[in-house]
Amino acid sequence: MRSPIPRSRNVCYAGYRAEIAAAPLATDNLKTFGLCLLNVSFLYLSKMNDTSSKAHQTCGPCKKHKRKCDKNLPECSLCVRTGRTCDYDHSPKPPPTADEFVALQSRIAELEDRLSSVSQIAVSPSLASNSHNSTWTNQIQRDNRFPSALFLDVDCYQWAGMRRSRPTLNIPLEVLAILNEGSGILGSSTTYFETIHCWMPMISRKRIDLGIPFQDGGPDLAMLFLAMKLATTHPSSSIEPASSNSLYVTTKAFLATLEANSVVSLRCLQAMVLVALYEYSHSIYPAAWMTVGACSRYADMLELTPAGKTSRTMSPYTTWTEVEERRRVWWAIFILDRIISLGSRRRFSVPEPADSDTLPVNDSAWNSGDATRALNSAVSTPYSVAQSPFASLCQSALCISRAAECRLSSSHALETITAITENLCSLSAVLDESLSLYHQPDEILDFLAPRCLTWSALFMHLDNFCCPEKLRDEPGYNLAGDAKTSEEQFLQVQATVIVKSVSDQVHNAALSIIGFLQASPQYGTHLGKVSPFALDAFYCAMATFHWVLQESGDEAIRSSLGDIKECMRRMGDRWQLSLEYLSLEEVYSRTTVDYGFMGDQTP
Repeated sequence: MRSPIPRSRNVCYAGYRAEIAAAPLATDNLKTFGLCLLNVSFLYLSKMNDTSSKAHQTCGPCKKHKRKCDKNLPECSLCVRTGRTCDYDHSPKPPPTADEFVALQSRIAELEDRLSSVSQIAVSPSLASNSHNSTWTNQIQRDNRFPSALFLDVDCYQWAGMRRSRPTLNIPLEVLAILNEGSGILGSSTTYFETIHCWMPMISRKRIDLGIPFQDGGPDLAMLFLAMKLATTHPSSSIEPASSNSLYVTTKAFLATLEANSVVSLRCLQAMVLVALYEYSHSIYPAAWMTVGACSRYADMLELTPAGKTSRTMSPYTTWTEVEERRRVWWAIFILDRIISLGSRRRFSVPEPADSDTLPVNDSAWNSGDATRALNSAVSTPYSVAQSPFASLCQSALCISRAAECRLSSSHALETITAITENLCSLSAVLDESLSLYHQPDEILDFLAPRCLTWSALFMHLDNFCCPEKLRDEPGYNLAGDAKTSEEQFLQVQATVIVKSVSDQVHNAALSIIGFLQASPQYGTHLGKVSPFALDAFYCAMATFHWVLQESGDEAIRSSLGDIKECMRRMGDRWQLSLEYLSLEEVYSRTTVDYGFMGDQTP
């Protein structure tokens, strides 16, 4: 059996990965496989071996024969060519410092603990098992317990200086095997940052490139990479539901295990947000609704705020990039919470931010870690001030809040309704102007999500006012029976014009997406750059076109409707939510055929 600890601390990734592939997944090799994969994947990504790939002095054979040694680890090039055993043990090495000695002792203790725990659990059961007697899902130990005083008596928690202990939990081999599939963690993380990150930037790529998260990496870091892999996974087919995906089942089970073992961290929350994003974009209900609500609770537990205040349950931040990352995680949950409530009109889980709270900074500045361009804007900043794509997406989500509040309250005066309409139209115009600053097609796509969310807010806000009849504010388009006032009639005309105009803008956006995908050599990869947040606006535009087509029979509308449907069919190759919207659109389509084009018959 191979030793689970490499002979040299800095083993090249390719060689070590070959060693892992050669080791069978038998019971005797579980320790080797788990430890090797964990160390190789994380050390490789964090680039920890860049600064220590050379030995301090020449190897023993080169010194004995007085040959030039390149000091490569684990073997020098000359010994490899001549077939000699390369040994650096005879070469004098500088004595370790006190810090290095302490770190070595800590590392040895950690490895001994891992070996001991894996020896006790020879084979990890499947994560997908529903058995309550599963060994590794019941690893809750007394020293892993979360300090309940944080919830039972927060004053006592603060006064006594209680702190959360770092739970000890082994990463299941099933998870490690998934992370090593294909191109491994490096491949899935690269795909994530080239697609999902473009329109939902809440994980700091700069911090990952610098290796900061890997310094104290554990099961929560593996959970984050697993969720990133899930978010970039294409549906296996349009027929099989995404909820039956084995990777999704494994991810949910691992997330539940971390919660049961009191593993609480920002990485776990980021992973949960990505799971919620997967569930929303593939129409997995009610799981998506429940997961977003759980994210809201989790953020409250970590005391995340858009203001970036210090948390009692998290370690103090040390850099601006870290502060911004925590803020962006909060905003990501806020955005998902607003989006997922668009169609159901249910109450929100995440509270509204204060006017003095902070929007995310410029995306490129944060991605590059450039603090000189870190200029914050308050939530109350006028829409006329241009923002970067993610901050604009946050503003669009805020618009959904205001539109929903206005729709749910019958006490709002027409002046308030008109003011909200003007604000939404103003933001839409500013976002259209922002597109002129970008020239590459994929850069233009970065503004697709905020534009479409603003249009969704307009559809929600003005929907009931477009009908010539006065409607009750409830699902199903029920007539109120009252006559409209002159002010309400004016609002009806204004709302109808705006909704038709927005539908035309959605049609143009759909044509742009089709053109982008047709010109893309990597069709499947570039589909991930098209945000599923656009789908609600596309669906609302199709419903509007069906209404106009049924009322007027305008054949030009039929062509626009077909273009949007074609765009959504293409997006359905990546997001099953798009196919779900198309199935709902068939209800409107049947109504149009039955009533709109049957001669003199009337509905």
